[in-house]
Amino acid sequence: MTTIPLEVVNKKTGEYVFPKIDNKIDEHDFIQTLPTSFPEFSVSAPSATPPLLQNIYPLSYCIPDECFVNFESISKNKIFEIANLIPNDTKTYKFRANEEKEYNNLYQQSLFAHTNKKGGWDCLRHYEILANGCIPIFKDLDNCPQNTLTTLPKELIIEANQLLLPWNYNNKPLYDEFLKRILNHCISHCSTSSTIDYFFSKMPHLKTKTKNVLLIRGNSGVNYTRETFWIGMKRYIQNLGGVSTEYPKIDYLYKNFKGEKQHLYGNGFTYAYRLEDDYNFNSEEIIEKINQKFFDLIIYGKVGPDELYEGSHPNMPLWDHIFKKYNKEQIVFLYGGDECIDLTYNNKYKEHIMYHSQYAHCFVRELRI
Repeated sequence: MTTIPLEVVNKKTGEYVFPKIDNKIDEHDFIQTLPTSFPEFSVSAPSATPPLLQNIYPLSYCIPDECFVNFESISKNKIFEIANLIPNDTKTYKFRANEEKEYNNLYQQSLFAHTNKKGGWDCLRHYEILANGCIPIFKDLDNCPQNTLTTLPKELIIEANQLLLPWNYNNKPLYDEFLKRILNHCISHCSTSSTIDYFFSKMPHLKTKTKNVLLIRGNSGVNYTRETFWIGMKRYIQNLGGVSTEYPKIDYLYKNFKGEKQHLYGNGFTYAYRLEDDYNFNSEEIIEKINQKFFDLIIYGKVGPDELYEGSHPNMPLWDHIFKKYNKEQIVFLYGGDECIDLTYNNKYKEHIMYHSQYAHCFVRELRI
Protein backbone atom coordinates (compact mmCIF):
# COMPACT_ATOMS: atom_id res chain seq x y z
CA MET A 1 0.00 0.00 0.00
CA THR A 2 1.22 3.52 -0.80
CA THR A 3 0.44 6.58 1.30
CA ILE A 4 1.10 10.21 0.50
CA PRO A 5 2.34 12.67 3.12
CA LEU A 6 0.37 15.88 3.21
CA GLU A 7 3.23 18.11 4.47
CA VAL A 8 4.15 20.48 1.65
CA VAL A 9 6.39 23.06 3.38
CA ASN A 10 9.69 22.30 5.11
CA LYS A 11 9.27 24.27 8.33
CA LYS A 12 13.02 24.68 8.79
CA THR A 13 13.93 25.94 5.33
CA GLY A 14 10.60 27.38 4.17
CA GLU A 15 10.96 25.45 0.92
CA TYR A 16 8.05 23.68 -0.72
CA VAL A 17 8.18 19.90 -0.67
CA PHE A 18 5.56 18.32 -2.88
CA PRO A 19 4.09 14.89 -2.16
CA LYS A 20 5.60 12.06 -4.19
CA ILE A 21 4.06 8.88 -5.50
CA ASP A 22 5.64 5.79 -6.92
CA ASN A 23 5.31 5.67 -10.71
CA LYS A 24 5.44 1.89 -10.67
CA ILE A 25 1.78 1.31 -10.04
CA ASP A 26 0.92 -2.34 -9.55
CA GLU A 27 -2.31 -4.29 -9.59
CA HIS A 28 -3.15 -3.58 -5.93
CA ASP A 29 -5.95 -1.14 -5.31
CA PHE A 30 -4.27 1.53 -3.21
CA ILE A 31 -6.66 4.27 -4.23
CA GLN A 32 -8.36 4.24 -0.81
CA THR A 33 -5.14 5.36 0.89
CA LEU A 34 -4.87 8.53 -1.19
CA PRO A 35 -6.31 11.84 0.03
CA THR A 36 -9.57 12.78 -1.65
CA SER A 37 -9.07 16.53 -1.17
CA PHE A 38 -6.19 18.70 -2.23
CA PRO A 39 -3.44 19.38 0.32
CA GLU A 40 -3.51 22.94 1.58
CA PHE A 41 -0.44 25.08 0.97
CA SER A 42 0.93 26.70 4.10
CA VAL A 43 1.09 30.47 4.20
CA SER A 44 3.90 30.40 6.77
CA ALA A 45 6.50 30.99 4.06
CA PRO A 46 5.02 33.75 1.88
CA SER A 47 8.32 34.51 0.18
CA ALA A 48 8.86 30.93 -0.96
CA THR A 49 7.87 30.21 -4.56
CA PRO A 50 7.48 26.54 -5.47
CA PRO A 51 9.59 25.43 -8.43
CA LEU A 52 7.88 24.61 -11.69
CA LEU A 53 7.46 20.87 -11.73
CA GLN A 54 9.04 19.11 -14.64
CA ASN A 55 5.70 17.86 -15.89
CA ILE A 56 3.74 21.13 -16.16
CA TYR A 57 3.81 22.76 -19.61
CA PRO A 58 2.05 25.56 -21.50
CA LEU A 59 -0.39 24.52 -24.21
CA SER A 60 -1.92 27.18 -26.44
CA TYR A 61 -4.89 26.75 -28.72
CA CYS A 62 -4.15 25.70 -32.29
CA ILE A 63 -6.02 25.63 -35.58
CA PRO A 64 -6.38 22.92 -38.26
CA ASP A 65 -3.60 23.09 -40.86
CA GLU A 66 -6.04 23.48 -43.74
CA CYS A 67 -7.34 26.76 -42.29
CA PHE A 68 -4.16 28.64 -43.16
CA VAL A 69 -4.24 30.76 -46.30
CA ASN A 70 -1.37 31.33 -48.68
CA PHE A 71 0.08 34.83 -48.44
CA GLU A 72 0.13 35.32 -52.20
CA SER A 73 -3.54 34.41 -52.50
CA ILE A 74 -4.79 37.14 -50.17
CA SER A 75 -2.19 39.92 -50.02
CA LYS A 76 -3.68 41.78 -53.01
CA ASN A 77 -7.31 41.25 -52.05
CA LYS A 78 -7.50 43.55 -49.04
CA ILE A 79 -10.52 45.83 -49.31
CA PHE A 80 -11.22 46.67 -45.65
CA GLU A 81 -8.93 48.46 -43.25
CA ILE A 82 -10.40 46.84 -40.13
CA ALA A 83 -12.83 43.92 -40.08
CA ASN A 84 -16.28 44.95 -38.91
CA LEU A 85 -16.46 42.20 -36.30
CA ILE A 86 -15.85 43.56 -32.83
CA PRO A 87 -15.28 41.31 -29.79
CA ASN A 88 -18.05 41.63 -27.18
CA ASP A 89 -20.21 43.71 -29.55
CA THR A 90 -22.90 41.21 -30.46
CA LYS A 91 -24.41 43.61 -33.00
CA THR A 92 -21.44 42.83 -35.23
CA TYR A 93 -21.83 39.03 -34.89
CA LYS A 94 -23.60 38.73 -38.23
CA PHE A 95 -22.50 35.30 -39.46
CA ARG A 96 -24.88 32.35 -39.22
CA ALA A 97 -23.91 28.72 -38.78
CA ASN A 98 -23.78 28.06 -42.53
CA GLU A 99 -21.58 31.09 -43.22
CA GLU A 100 -18.17 29.95 -42.02
CA LYS A 101 -16.68 30.66 -45.46
CA GLU A 102 -18.04 34.22 -45.37
CA TYR A 103 -16.67 34.64 -41.85
CA ASN A 104 -13.19 33.67 -43.00
CA ASN A 105 -13.46 35.80 -46.12
CA LEU A 106 -14.03 38.91 -44.00
CA TYR A 107 -10.68 38.43 -42.30
CA GLN A 108 -8.97 37.56 -45.57
CA GLN A 109 -10.21 40.83 -47.09
CA SER A 110 -9.22 42.93 -44.07
CA LEU A 111 -5.86 44.38 -43.16
CA PHE A 112 -6.56 44.27 -39.43
CA ALA A 113 -9.08 42.78 -37.01
CA HIS A 114 -9.79 43.44 -33.36
CA THR A 115 -9.23 40.79 -30.73
CA ASN A 116 -8.59 40.80 -27.00
CA LYS A 117 -8.47 38.79 -23.81
CA LYS A 118 -11.85 37.21 -23.21
CA GLY A 119 -12.49 34.63 -20.47
CA GLY A 120 -8.77 33.92 -20.61
CA TRP A 121 -5.96 35.25 -22.75
CA ASP A 122 -6.24 32.42 -25.25
CA CYS A 123 -9.10 32.72 -27.69
CA LEU A 124 -9.80 30.89 -30.93
CA ARG A 125 -10.51 34.21 -32.62
CA HIS A 126 -6.80 35.12 -32.45
CA TYR A 127 -5.91 32.11 -34.58
CA GLU A 128 -8.81 32.54 -36.99
CA ILE A 129 -7.66 36.10 -37.71
CA LEU A 130 -4.04 35.03 -38.16
CA ALA A 131 -4.77 31.94 -40.25
CA ASN A 132 -6.79 34.07 -42.66
CA GLY A 133 -3.87 36.39 -43.30
CA CYS A 134 -5.00 39.32 -41.18
CA ILE A 135 -3.02 41.15 -38.47
CA PRO A 136 -4.73 41.33 -35.05
CA ILE A 137 -5.18 44.60 -33.22
CA PHE A 138 -4.65 43.05 -29.82
CA LYS A 139 -5.41 45.27 -26.85
CA ASP A 140 -3.06 44.93 -23.85
CA LEU A 141 -1.16 41.99 -25.36
CA ASP A 142 1.99 43.18 -23.62
CA ASN A 143 0.30 42.26 -20.30
CA CYS A 144 -0.09 38.60 -21.26
CA PRO A 145 1.89 36.23 -18.97
CA GLN A 146 5.03 34.84 -20.57
CA ASN A 147 3.82 31.24 -20.25
CA THR A 148 0.42 31.89 -21.85
CA LEU A 149 -0.13 32.26 -25.62
CA THR A 150 3.34 30.79 -26.01
CA THR A 151 2.96 29.95 -29.70
CA LEU A 152 1.42 33.26 -30.70
CA PRO A 153 3.94 35.70 -32.28
CA LYS A 154 3.28 38.24 -29.53
CA GLU A 155 6.30 40.44 -30.14
CA LEU A 156 5.65 40.62 -33.89
CA ILE A 157 2.00 41.54 -33.35
CA ILE A 158 2.87 44.26 -30.83
CA GLU A 159 5.53 45.68 -33.16
CA ALA A 160 3.17 45.60 -36.14
CA ASN A 161 0.49 47.44 -34.16
CA GLN A 162 2.99 50.09 -33.11
CA LEU A 163 4.44 50.70 -36.58
CA LEU A 164 1.37 50.29 -38.78
CA LEU A 165 -1.36 52.04 -36.79
CA PRO A 166 -2.92 54.49 -37.44
CA TRP A 167 -3.09 53.02 -40.94
CA ASN A 168 -1.45 54.75 -43.90
CA TYR A 169 -1.69 52.94 -47.22
CA ASN A 170 1.87 54.04 -48.04
CA ASN A 171 2.92 51.47 -45.45
CA LYS A 172 1.44 48.56 -47.43
CA PRO A 173 4.92 47.13 -48.29
CA LEU A 174 5.79 47.15 -44.58
CA TYR A 175 2.41 45.59 -43.79
CA ASP A 176 3.08 42.80 -46.29
CA GLU A 177 6.46 42.10 -44.72
CA PHE A 178 4.92 41.83 -41.25
CA LEU A 179 2.08 39.66 -42.53
CA LYS A 180 4.51 37.24 -44.22
CA ARG A 181 6.53 36.85 -41.04
CA ILE A 182 3.46 36.46 -38.84
CA LEU A 183 1.77 33.98 -41.16
CA ASN A 184 4.92 31.88 -41.52
CA HIS A 185 5.36 31.82 -37.76
CA CYS A 186 1.76 30.72 -37.20
CA ILE A 187 1.94 27.94 -39.81
CA SER A 188 5.05 26.63 -38.04
CA HIS A 189 3.82 27.00 -34.46
CA CYS A 190 0.02 27.43 -34.26
CA SER A 191 -1.28 24.60 -36.47
CA THR A 192 -2.71 21.39 -35.04
CA SER A 193 0.16 19.38 -36.52
CA SER A 194 2.84 21.68 -35.07
CA THR A 195 1.13 21.47 -31.68
CA ILE A 196 1.49 17.69 -31.71
CA ASP A 197 5.17 18.12 -32.59
CA TYR A 198 5.47 20.43 -29.59
CA PHE A 199 3.62 17.93 -27.38
CA PHE A 200 6.03 15.13 -28.20
CA SER A 201 9.01 17.44 -27.71
CA LYS A 202 7.85 17.66 -24.09
CA MET A 203 7.08 13.93 -23.95
CA PRO A 204 10.03 12.41 -25.86
CA HIS A 205 9.69 9.10 -24.06
CA LEU A 206 6.37 8.62 -25.92
CA LYS A 207 7.37 9.78 -29.40
CA THR A 208 8.34 6.38 -30.78
CA LYS A 209 6.02 4.36 -28.54
CA THR A 210 2.67 5.99 -29.15
CA LYS A 211 0.42 4.37 -31.72
CA ASN A 212 -2.83 3.92 -29.79
CA VAL A 213 -4.35 6.79 -27.79
CA LEU A 214 -7.45 7.16 -25.62
CA LEU A 215 -8.93 10.60 -24.94
CA ILE A 216 -11.30 10.68 -22.00
CA ARG A 217 -13.67 13.48 -22.81
CA GLY A 218 -14.71 14.59 -19.32
CA ASN A 219 -17.21 17.43 -18.97
CA SER A 220 -19.11 17.45 -22.27
CA GLY A 221 -19.13 21.20 -22.95
CA VAL A 222 -17.04 22.41 -25.90
CA ASN A 223 -13.44 23.15 -24.91
CA TYR A 224 -11.10 24.53 -27.56
CA THR A 225 -7.97 23.18 -25.85
CA ARG A 226 -9.33 19.65 -25.95
CA GLU A 227 -10.97 19.92 -29.37
CA THR A 228 -8.10 21.51 -31.31
CA PHE A 229 -5.46 19.35 -29.62
CA TRP A 230 -7.45 16.21 -30.40
CA ILE A 231 -7.83 17.15 -34.07
CA GLY A 232 -4.04 17.21 -34.28
CA MET A 233 -3.50 14.05 -32.26
CA LYS A 234 -6.22 12.06 -34.05
CA ARG A 235 -4.76 12.91 -37.45
CA TYR A 236 -1.25 12.09 -36.25
CA ILE A 237 -2.33 8.65 -35.03
CA GLN A 238 -4.41 7.97 -38.15
CA ASN A 239 -1.34 8.70 -40.29
CA LEU A 240 0.56 6.10 -38.27
CA GLY A 241 -2.17 3.54 -38.82
CA GLY A 242 -2.90 3.43 -35.09
CA VAL A 243 -6.06 3.66 -33.03
CA SER A 244 -7.19 6.95 -31.51
CA THR A 245 -10.58 7.15 -29.87
CA GLU A 246 -12.54 9.19 -27.34
CA TYR A 247 -14.69 8.11 -24.46
CA PRO A 248 -17.41 9.19 -24.91
CA LYS A 249 -17.16 10.14 -28.58
CA ILE A 250 -16.95 13.86 -29.47
CA ASP A 251 -19.28 13.41 -32.42
CA TYR A 252 -19.29 17.00 -33.69
CA LEU A 253 -15.59 16.80 -34.58
CA TYR A 254 -16.35 14.32 -37.37
CA LYS A 255 -17.34 14.96 -40.95
CA ASN A 256 -20.25 12.53 -40.64
CA PHE A 257 -21.81 14.43 -37.73
CA LYS A 258 -25.57 14.76 -38.31
CA GLY A 259 -26.24 17.54 -35.82
CA GLU A 260 -26.88 21.19 -36.57
CA LYS A 261 -23.94 23.61 -36.35
CA GLN A 262 -26.09 26.36 -34.89
CA HIS A 263 -26.43 24.30 -31.73
CA LEU A 264 -22.66 24.18 -31.26
CA TYR A 265 -20.65 26.76 -29.38
CA GLY A 266 -19.42 29.43 -31.82
CA ASN A 267 -21.50 27.77 -34.57
CA GLY A 268 -18.82 25.07 -34.68
CA PHE A 269 -16.58 27.37 -36.73
CA THR A 270 -13.02 26.06 -37.20
CA TYR A 271 -13.31 22.88 -35.10
CA ALA A 272 -16.47 21.00 -36.16
CA TYR A 273 -16.70 18.49 -39.04
CA ARG A 274 -12.90 18.14 -39.30
CA LEU A 275 -12.07 14.49 -38.70
CA GLU A 276 -12.50 11.27 -40.63
CA ASP A 277 -14.39 8.76 -38.52
CA ASP A 278 -12.89 5.34 -37.91
CA TYR A 279 -13.35 3.62 -34.55
CA ASN A 280 -16.40 3.39 -32.31
CA PHE A 281 -15.97 1.44 -29.07
CA ASN A 282 -18.56 0.97 -26.36
CA SER A 283 -17.69 1.39 -22.69
CA GLU A 284 -17.08 -2.33 -22.13
CA GLU A 285 -14.64 -2.44 -25.05
CA ILE A 286 -12.83 0.65 -23.78
CA ILE A 287 -12.43 -0.85 -20.32
CA GLU A 288 -11.23 -4.13 -21.79
CA LYS A 289 -8.58 -2.32 -23.83
CA ILE A 290 -7.46 -0.37 -20.77
CA ASN A 291 -7.11 -3.58 -18.79
CA GLN A 292 -5.11 -5.08 -21.67
CA LYS A 293 -2.98 -1.91 -21.72
CA PHE A 294 -3.79 -1.58 -25.41
CA PHE A 295 -3.43 2.21 -25.33
CA ASP A 296 0.02 3.75 -25.19
CA LEU A 297 -1.21 7.11 -23.96
CA ILE A 298 -4.21 8.22 -21.90
CA ILE A 299 -5.36 11.85 -22.17
CA TYR A 300 -7.90 13.42 -19.85
CA GLY A 301 -9.44 16.21 -21.91
CA LYS A 302 -10.88 18.51 -19.22
CA VAL A 303 -9.14 18.70 -15.87
CA GLY A 304 -9.31 21.49 -13.32
CA PRO A 305 -11.20 22.73 -10.28
CA ASP A 306 -13.84 24.36 -12.50
CA GLU A 307 -14.51 21.26 -14.61
CA LEU A 308 -17.26 19.86 -12.39
CA TYR A 309 -17.07 16.61 -10.45
CA GLU A 310 -15.24 14.61 -13.11
CA GLY A 311 -12.44 17.17 -13.53
CA SER A 312 -10.62 16.17 -10.36
CA HIS A 313 -9.01 13.07 -8.88
CA PRO A 314 -10.28 10.56 -7.85
CA ASN A 315 -13.60 11.22 -9.60
CA MET A 316 -12.28 11.27 -13.17
CA PRO A 317 -13.99 8.77 -15.48
CA LEU A 318 -12.39 5.32 -15.64
CA TRP A 319 -9.67 6.32 -13.17
CA ASP A 320 -10.22 3.18 -11.09
CA HIS A 321 -9.21 1.16 -14.17
CA ILE A 322 -6.48 3.41 -15.50
CA PHE A 323 -4.41 3.92 -12.34
CA LYS A 324 -3.94 0.14 -12.05
CA LYS A 325 -2.37 -0.12 -15.51
CA TYR A 326 -0.73 3.21 -16.31
CA ASN A 327 1.83 5.39 -14.57
CA LYS A 328 2.20 9.17 -14.76
CA GLU A 329 4.54 8.94 -17.77
CA GLN A 330 1.65 7.54 -19.81
CA ILE A 331 -1.10 9.90 -18.65
CA VAL A 332 -1.77 13.52 -19.65
CA PHE A 333 -4.15 16.05 -18.09
CA LEU A 334 -5.32 18.97 -20.23
CA TYR A 335 -6.10 22.14 -18.28
CA GLY A 336 -8.10 24.20 -20.77
CA GLY A 337 -10.16 26.41 -18.48
CA ASP A 338 -10.37 30.20 -18.61
CA GLU A 339 -8.85 30.84 -15.20
CA CYS A 340 -5.09 31.23 -14.97
CA ILE A 341 -3.11 28.47 -13.28
CA ASP A 342 -0.97 30.98 -11.40
CA LEU A 343 1.98 29.38 -9.63
CA THR A 344 3.23 32.64 -8.12
CA TYR A 345 0.90 32.60 -5.09
CA ASN A 346 -1.31 30.20 -3.17
CA ASN A 347 -4.72 29.65 -4.75
CA LYS A 348 -7.09 26.81 -5.57
CA TYR A 349 -5.83 26.46 -9.14
CA LYS A 350 -2.25 26.09 -7.99
CA GLU A 351 -3.29 23.61 -5.32
CA HIS A 352 -5.19 21.59 -7.89
CA ILE A 353 -2.37 21.27 -10.41
CA MET A 354 0.33 20.65 -7.82
CA TYR A 355 -1.71 17.79 -6.46
CA HIS A 356 -2.73 16.37 -9.83
CA SER A 357 0.73 16.64 -11.35
CA GLN A 358 1.64 13.66 -9.18
CA TYR A 359 -0.47 11.50 -11.45
CA ALA A 360 0.14 12.85 -14.94
CA HIS A 361 1.91 15.34 -17.18
CA CYS A 362 -0.16 18.54 -17.20
CA PHE A 363 -0.59 20.79 -20.25
CA VAL A 364 -2.06 24.17 -19.39
CA ARG A 365 -3.79 26.82 -21.49
CA GLU A 366 -3.56 29.77 -19.06
CA LEU A 367 -0.31 29.57 -17.10
CA ARG A 368 1.72 31.99 -15.04
CA ILE A 369 5.03 30.95 -13.52
